Amino acid sequence: MNTYKIKFNANEIIVNDNSQSIFKSKHHIKKSYFRNTKNNSSEIIMIAADFLHCLEKAKNFYRSQYKKEASSIEVTLIKRATNTSMNSLNKQKLVA
Repeated sequence: MNTYKIKFNANEIIVNDNSQSIFKSKHHIKKSYFRNTKNNSSEIIMIAADFLHCLEKAKNFYRSQYKKEASSIEVTLIKRATNTSMNSLNKQKLVA
């Protein structure tokens, strides 16, 4: 079991103009039509067996809480220091 940090709606894109004509060709698309927002972002810590299991749990959690799909989901593994890595770091400190 690993610990993961999950961010919901961290890179949500909002289209300023609802007109479908802006999508006809690349020449009509301007950067002013789109903007990123982090106003609806949220973050949780979750324990899961692996990355895909965590992503599935995160999707179900968001769907059950807000009754809609998340615009974006970011999953990051939280690494923990083990005793062996801490011991080697302490030995390096003693040598220096």
